[in-house]
Amino acid sequence: METRFNVFEILQIAEKIEHNGAKFYLRAADFFDDPEFRNICYQLANWKAKHEKVLAQRRKRFSEKTGEFGTFDPNNYVLSNPHVMAGLAVFATKPGSIKGSPGTENIKVILEDAINRAKEAIVFYEGLKGFARDPASESTIDIIIKEEKRHIRLLTEQLARQ
Repeated sequence: METRFNVFEILQIAEKIEHNGAKFYLRAADFFDDPEFRNICYQLANWKAKHEKVLAQRRKRFSEKTGEFGTFDPNNYVLSNPHVMAGLAVFATKPGSIKGSPGTENIKVILEDAINRAKEAIVFYEGLKGFARDPASESTIDIIIKEEKRHIRLLTEQLARQ
């Protein structure tokens, strides 16, 4: 049995990854006593939440335009629940992992961690391309990868200002 995701399902996976990222950064904020560090985590969580909404709107427009939705296959749990794939992605680690060694917490560490997680997301999406159902699904993944690369660039610019 072959698992292939359509555009709708790929966008669901991407939404869930962003949702997981927002939750991750909100929980990570609790690990910091310094208000400035917590604020950076809150900003990252907000960024993820906004991107989740953008992806949800994109998925809705796709469905309205094509009439295509997710697939339900009682014999294929992953295909029927594409959000399960998101659990394999970048925000599966504990929020406390952002800190590194005690006493080394700083904004640079937080931003470097966010950059590394965006790079891990790209690797995940590159692998997801092998499960794309059609060229439109691959194109959707390419757009998401391009957005992740933009996030890396913006985070890198912010890191350079520190």
